[in-house]
Amino acid sequence: MSTTIRARQKASSPDPIVKTWKRYLKQRGVEDRNELVVHYSHLVHTHAARLSRKLPAQISYDEISSAAFDGLIEAVEAFDPDRKAKFETFCQQRISGAVMDWLRSLDPQSRTVRTFEKRRLYVKEMLDAENGQPPTHSEIAKRMEVGQNRYDALCRLSQLGKEVHFSAMEPPTDRTGRTSTRTWDIGDHHEGDPSTLVSREMLADHITRGLAREERLVLVLYYFEELTMAEIGSVLNLSESRVSQIHKDILGRLRHRFGKELAEELVA
Repeated sequence: MSTTIRARQKASSPDPIVKTWKRYLKQRGVEDRNELVVHYSHLVHTHAARLSRKLPAQISYDEISSAAFDGLIEAVEAFDPDRKAKFETFCQQRISGAVMDWLRSLDPQSRTVRTFEKRRLYVKEMLDAENGQPPTHSEIAKRMEVGQNRYDALCRLSQLGKEVHFSAMEPPTDRTGRTSTRTWDIGDHHEGDPSTLVSREMLADHITRGLAREERLVLVLYYFEELTMAEIGSVLNLSESRVSQIHKDILGRLRHRFGKELAEELVA
């Protein structure tokens, strides 16, 4: 068979993902949906990697990916090819929207509540300086020209989302000065020891300290997300050979820092 005939047969054969789309749009099967999500998962990794470079360090790549996957699933379920929109474009909008909704959910206070709290503290300090004593809530509400009921409601809302230390939940001490068992500390026997995960994260943070953000992402995507070099290159907009070279350089530096045997154990 000639090369030209093989090329024509290959071109005429339907793309497997197209067949999956047709079957899913007709039957709405969960397995087909999951297959589509896996196929387009690189869009999630690309978006998460790009955002992780811009957001604060306490917002992890895994958390962004989780929110982005919610957007991907919604996109697959809501996609309508009759609208002539390309799925990748439609999906990017859903992924971005899901991540933004998640980021907004991290701050339970609305702009109105934050503005009120900022102004309330300013008025409180001003009245304190004028009168030489802390003002009452009614005095603050009057100076702010806010009704007492609305003032009380906004004060309650401003307390939502603020940190509460577990020490505030400790039971009172007994006569011997010792505290009783924590009533809120309930173990889950189906879960592993959380200290193991914490130790693993601390170890990963220790061995990647001093690496550039791109280098850290290579390690995370390769050893934790189990992506291939080619997939990592797609996420970071790098060639597969460049990702392989970065990976090789990182291992070389780790071996130099920790010693060959320790470095190999850490990245294994």
